[in-house]
Amino acid sequence: MAIFDGYLRERQPSPATIKRWRPVITHLVDYLGHDDPRSISAEDIIGWKEALARQGASGRTIREVYLAAAKVVFAWGVENRKLDTNPAAGVSVRVPKRHRPRGPSFTSAEARTILSASLSRDQGKISREHALARRWIPWMCAYSGARVGEIAQMRGRDIIEAEGIWAMRITPEAGSTKSGQARIVPLHPHLVEQGLLRIAEQAGDGPIFYDPARGRGGSAGNAHYRKVGERLAAWVRDLGVDDPHVQPNHGWRHLYKTLARRAGMEPEVRDAIQGHAPRSIGETYGEWPIDVLARAVNLLPRFNVGGSVNRASPHAGTLTTL
Repeated sequence: MAIFDGYLRERQPSPATIKRWRPVITHLVDYLGHDDPRSISAEDIIGWKEALARQGASGRTIREVYLAAAKVVFAWGVENRKLDTNPAAGVSVRVPKRHRPRGPSFTSAEARTILSASLSRDQGKISREHALARRWIPWMCAYSGARVGEIAQMRGRDIIEAEGIWAMRITPEAGSTKSGQARIVPLHPHLVEQGLLRIAEQAGDGPIFYDPARGRGGSAGNAHYRKVGERLAAWVRDLGVDDPHVQPNHGWRHLYKTLARRAGMEPEVRDAIQGHAPRSIGETYGEWPIDVLARAVNLLPRFNVGGSVNRASPHAGTLTTL
């Protein structure tokens, strides 16, 4: 559909969005039997919605993927005088509220299970990079509240020293960030003590947690670091952290917020550290000095899961008992 191609050229959405939305528009064209957006009516969109439901798509998927994509693309068409009206405007799917028998954070026991397993020397027959991902990504997420993908894409050079403070640079240059903005997150001292700086130094300019040469040609829409996250999620489920009401990767972000509140971290600071959107225009003003962020990060208690490991190995670190 030409209108979709026009939208892509002007708005330049992320490769992941393109990958997700192109089949949506193709499905709509196939359902309609034509690709003329001016001939599409609200009744057509409603019929498409109903057809998707008959094909087994969930109400949430229809609303948040199919209809969302159509609304955005057609809205662009209206803005650019290619359409008189948006045929998808006002069309929705009522989805029952999810029943949540528990919160979305990892429990203490779940976090301990994952972090303890990350220290195991017996990870099976996996690549060095995969072993490093299991060893370090859970800890880095636990102490930063970052998205797993933001850590999985990290290069050695993204571990930096700024104003005497060790930090990680989360940047779309390494892959992507949800907001498209880079941010600096100070490293918790426990990460430094465990030997993360050496791991980053060994990676140099290359990615820490995957080897591009070993992959099967990851594309922008299906990047290597996304595969790292998928493998980690499967591993967490295999560990027995399998409650469907907590996400195997995203649970760290929720847990970080919980622990930050308990530690007395200011809401504005914890949002800046996690890359959450400012809640007001005022919060967009100025910069975040790294020493201010470091003081906040240092408020977080250590995750102590017991045991000790050799600092010379990829499993470097020394831990005390909970």
